[in-house]
Amino acid sequence: MNSELIKNNVLKTLLYYDIFSHPLKDEEVFTLLPQNSVPREKIFEAIEKFSCENDSPISYHEGYVYVKPNKHFIELRKEKEEISRKMWKAARIVTLLIKRFPYVRAVLVTGSLSKNSSNKKSDLDFMIITKKERLWVSRMLLMAFKKLFLFNSYKYFCINYFITEDNLEIEDKNIFTATEIVYIKPTFNSELMTDFIKANLWIKDYFPNYKIGDKHFNSPGFEVNNRKSYLQRFIELFFNGKLGDKLNEHFMKITGNHWIKKYKELDENERKQMFKTSPKTSTTHPRNMQKEILSMYNERLKKFNLAEYNG
Repeated sequence: MNSELIKNNVLKTLLYYDIFSHPLKDEEVFTLLPQNSVPREKIFEAIEKFSCENDSPISYHEGYVYVKPNKHFIELRKEKEEISRKMWKAARIVTLLIKRFPYVRAVLVTGSLSKNSSNKKSDLDFMIITKKERLWVSRMLLMAFKKLFLFNSYKYFCINYFITEDNLEIEDKNIFTATEIVYIKPTFNSELMTDFIKANLWIKDYFPNYKIGDKHFNSPGFEVNNRKSYLQRFIELFFNGKLGDKLNEHFMKITGNHWIKKYKELDENERKQMFKTSPKTSTTHPRNMQKEILSMYNERLKKFNLAEYNG
């Protein structure tokens, strides 16, 4: 790989995280490069040389790499890491609750906390993996709890992504979803999280240097509680069999109809993108962050005369 291509790939990587005011360490840049056939030491050397060039668009300071002139991103990242340490404590407590609900088989943290980049306004974003054919029973009980006892608060209980254990491969394949998977961290059932990543090895098309189980990217920094709940097993007895089958289908239908009525102004394809409603998947993304982030990324690529990202 020639030096110009390396520089372009480094810049492309940094521009994505520039959206989040998030500088990267050189090791992170190496893992997140869009393509590579060069040893990491050569990449580190290339980053240092690139940052020292006249009119270079990047800076390398205190071990962090970022797009100029945003030196303040370094202190901002440190502040967010401190906030994230407190948020992880909350995530562990909330997980102890979520894992006891029927048919929850894994609890994974996504979003800003997975990147240790939470600010004071950040939510706790969870992906829930459920038993097959019971996603909607599990989801409805969790949502009912949130509305009745947490007054529908999203701050510490944002459960916006559900998939079943027999449907681990993510349908949307792009740099946004690949990034979320690379950084995903377990708070319950780390073994199933590993299976999830293995089912989504297409992410290596975006990040060829990523390795499954990379401690920096996939470890929450504490021992994950993988013990199963006896209370969960007991409650599940009431929903096994035909009653559970009927409830699962019923809850899926009423949720799907709810999204159609509430967001009837949306194009059908866009609504289905934001609110996936199927037997094996449920997503709730009213802001359509994926579309927003990809658009912002392309704006930055254009600014530096780099090829736009097309999916």
